[in-house]
Amino acid sequence: PSAPTAGPTEPAPASSEASHSPAAEGAQSGQGTPRNDEPGLDATRPINADNWMSSVSMLPPTRTDNPDKALVLTAIRASSHEVFTRVVLEFDGEGSPGVRLAQWSDQALEQGRGLPIEVAGAAVLELILDGTPMTATSSKGSYPAGEHTRAGDLDIVSDGTFEDNTHVVIGAPAERQFQIGFLSNPSRMVIDIRN
Repeated sequence: PSAPTAGPTEPAPASSEASHSPAAEGAQSGQGTPRNDEPGLDATRPINADNWMSSVSMLPPTRTDNPDKALVLTAIRASSHEVFTRVVLEFDGEGSPGVRLAQWSDQALEQGRGLPIEVAGAAVLELILDGTPMTATSSKGSYPAGEHTRAGDLDIVSDGTFEDNTHVVIGAPAERQFQIGFLSNPSRMVIDIRN
């Protein structure tokens, strides 16, 4: 697949297996606090309309030539809607992250050490994102590894960055179809997971 690109109001889809999806409303963070709608994104529709998938791999990142502007994960937000739950990964820097792997498993392991990651749910959506070197820094700081964000019945945990890969896991009661899209200004990766 070609590198994903998007303007601030037009998401770029990941390649996917088609299915179907309707509308949604309402939003809350992991602690039940209402969240504002994501800038540049319609909160009532999944990011890629009816294009749902079960896994995705090898979407290349869009990188900057300036190592001082490499991508750093700075925030994770999540909100529940009627038909899907939205997870937004926000990055500081230029470009967009690549998706080395996004697939369901029954257990997530830490990068490097291989120890189990504690995340609620019988199924785990593992996201391995590349184009995020561990040497990159941000004035906003990096999102802390091990921090949990919750929305609906999802538990989202960052495992941090190892070498060029940022690892985020999403625990759910069972495997579900999902969508991945990208937004810019700031750089964001959006994961919509069917409820």
